[in-house]
Amino acid sequence: MHTERHGHYEVELSARQLIHNGGWAAFAAIHTAEDTDDAAAAVFPRQWVLDETVFESEAAAIVGAREAALALLKRGNSPSLGMS
Repeated sequence: MHTERHGHYEVELSARQLIHNGGWAAFAAIHTAEDTDDAAAAVFPRQWVLDETVFESEAAAIVGAREAALALLKRGNSPSLGMS
């Protein structure tokens, strides 16, 4: 799992290998990154961020997860992000 901080958010990126074809799926989660709170609130729980997309490698899946998570933050698609 890879973790990156973007402003007030912490983005967790991960990949899982698919058993049936050996490809990789991209996952992401977004949490608030409050310095005083050890248990950061999940504003976007960990989930498969690019449904039906299968990557050839774990590294490619991480890149895909990062792109999807950053696009979500930029657009503010999650109601719990406080943006419309």
